[in-house]
Amino acid sequence: MKNGIAKTLLFTFLVLFFLFVILQSHFYIFRATPEITKSQQREIVQLAAEALKTSDVPVGALLLYDDDIIGKGFNTVNKDRNVAGHAEINAINDAVQTMGMEKFKRLNRDKLILVSSFEPCEMCKGTMLHYNIKKVYFMKDKSLLHWIKNGYKSFRYEWKKKKIEGAQLQDSLFMLHPDYPGKKD
Repeated sequence: MKNGIAKTLLFTFLVLFFLFVILQSHFYIFRATPEITKSQQREIVQLAAEALKTSDVPVGALLLYDDDIIGKGFNTVNKDRNVAGHAEINAINDAVQTMGMEKFKRLNRDKLILVSSFEPCEMCKGTMLHYNIKKVYFMKDKSLLHWIKNGYKSFRYEWKKKKIEGAQLQDSLFMLHPDYPGKKD
């Protein structure tokens, strides 16, 4: 009985949460319109055009720091046969490969901006959240229907995921890593 009530409450919370996220993400009334330079805009469009050469979805992205380009990317899913080959992730990878992970991690996150020709997908959004990229600008947004479908998929994922035995095995692997916060020297 309690399990059924918990699932109903969780379902209600998730529906309300997704409605809030979907609605607030599509109404830009109270948000200032961010500016990028015309040359940055041309660069993004040129990057997106590169993706077309390999029949990839034409999306380009720049990672800016203090208005300087530190990373560039375009979709390379087909070209590289890599499902993570999205423009935004490629722009972040370009910056990390150029400057190194440690320097990238030390950048002031308030000065870091990811700019894309198309609103980032959930995978790209997850990467930006993971690396604490707070500012994201895009030229074209995804439809409300797209985000409703994504909300459903996300809910379905949360509902169907299952924890299995083996947490202690993963913990023992974490303990082998030199930077693991729980490791004792």
